[in-house]
Amino acid sequence: MRKIGIWLLILVFFSPSGVFAQPSIWVDTSSGRITVRATREQLKRIEELVPGFPFYTGQVQIEAKIMELTEKATQEFGTSLERLTGLEVPAGPTGEGSRLEYSAKEGIGKLGFTFYRVTAKEKFEAILNMLLMEDKAKLLSSPRVTTMSGEVAGIYVTTEVPYLSSITYRIVGDIEIPEYNYDYATVGVILQVLPKIVGEDLIQLSIIPIVGDYEISPEFGAQHPIFKRQISPTNVTVRDGESIIIGGLIREEKIKRVVGLPILSNLPIVGRLLRSTTEEVEKRSLVITVKPHILKPREIKGRVKKVFTFKYAIATEIFKKIRKIASADGLIEVNPKEAPPNSILIRDREDKIKVIESVLSQIGTFEAQRKQRIFHLAYTSAEEAKDSLQSLLSLYGSIELNKDVNSLTVEDGAYQLSHVEEVLDSLEEHNRISQKKFFKLIYAQVQEIIPLLKDLLSPQGALKAEKGNLVVEDNNWVIEKIGERLKKLDTFNSQKKTKL
Repeated sequence: MRKIGIWLLILVFFSPSGVFAQPSIWVDTSSGRITVRATREQLKRIEELVPGFPFYTGQVQIEAKIMELTEKATQEFGTSLERLTGLEVPAGPTGEGSRLEYSAKEGIGKLGFTFYRVTAKEKFEAILNMLLMEDKAKLLSSPRVTTMSGEVAGIYVTTEVPYLSSITYRIVGDIEIPEYNYDYATVGVILQVLPKIVGEDLIQLSIIPIVGDYEISPEFGAQHPIFKRQISPTNVTVRDGESIIIGGLIREEKIKRVVGLPILSNLPIVGRLLRSTTEEVEKRSLVITVKPHILKPREIKGRVKKVFTFKYAIATEIFKKIRKIASADGLIEVNPKEAPPNSILIRDREDKIKVIESVLSQIGTFEAQRKQRIFHLAYTSAEEAKDSLQSLLSLYGSIELNKDVNSLTVEDGAYQLSHVEEVLDSLEEHNRISQKKFFKLIYAQVQEIIPLLKDLLSPQGALKAEKGNLVVEDNNWVIEKIGERLKKLDTFNSQKKTKL
């Protein structure tokens, strides 16, 4: 907001036109928000003036570097930080800062973060470039995002790791067939940064680094990895262009190496005597740098804003595909408040917007997003689930029912399939809870019927007789199947007997 607007507001605010005891006005320049306490007449006059004020909310560009350093480079980097920040960096056998240590055998570990502010940015960049050139550091990612002052920016350098979540059993004839269900856990680095411009060249940063890792232990194997995650929020105020360094994460891994005489060690039988296996410990550090920059009006001149809403594609997946197309100063928001669901908002140069629009016209179509998936249901009736899912499908979507194996084959856009999966997961979670139902038999004897129903039970199910009734304890799907079979078994024709 311009100063002339504020002075006009104050003039109206403090004019002698009321008996309000303690009038107050507060202006948040970082978000362009005004908080006023005044009489009703004064507030009415202010409301009439505010639409004419020229508001401007600044934009902040967040540049991050995520690097992996060798043990030697970590020690050199710690020494350099002492020179650049004036802070004493703890020195130890594994390098600077707090550290993470775990072994694959023991399966234990800890994560710790240390934050540094660097003002000598030219020297700092030179040190990073030197480490990269000498192969002492590996640049894992260098993302750059732009956000409005007061809005959260997210940086994601992650991967999905599958793990065995549950085992269900499907009965085919007299055979129990196990079905392995897998879920996915996100590991890697997630940075959530909330910048607020609090001065002409001052930025208040709320930084939440989330670092996740996993290991494969001999006890549990690859299907049950051990996941570790640490969240360490911090708040710091820096000048435009100053870097924040997040360090202190060190991984220790045991690596087996085979050492032997060339060629001879590869010979069968004799080669075993000429080679040996050594175990080495390799330590590497993860270092994250965050550098905010306040974009000047001339840097964002010529930008346009456009919202894209997707019918078949998933907005979060589209974001990953097009963020590399946007300019370095461009801004992409996923599902912003002012847009419809499953949308992205892009602020960028007009030429970039046209390129992105052209790409989206190709990858956002039904043909490009058409997917097919088979859902095997363990606790829910596939026939009933099919009826519930019809409203989620697009005009091109379809569902095929397979009663024999209680499954649904769904074909539709990626967005529709994501909703189908959510609904089926909820149904399965609800129906897996054990229920109890009483069946009153008319013609059949309970003890004679029980052996004919056991093949329908799930591993945790049970059948018993209680006061002449059949009691079934199992999930809803099993109870429904037992009810259908009882309709065939508990009839006069099936139970009539000849007595001589």
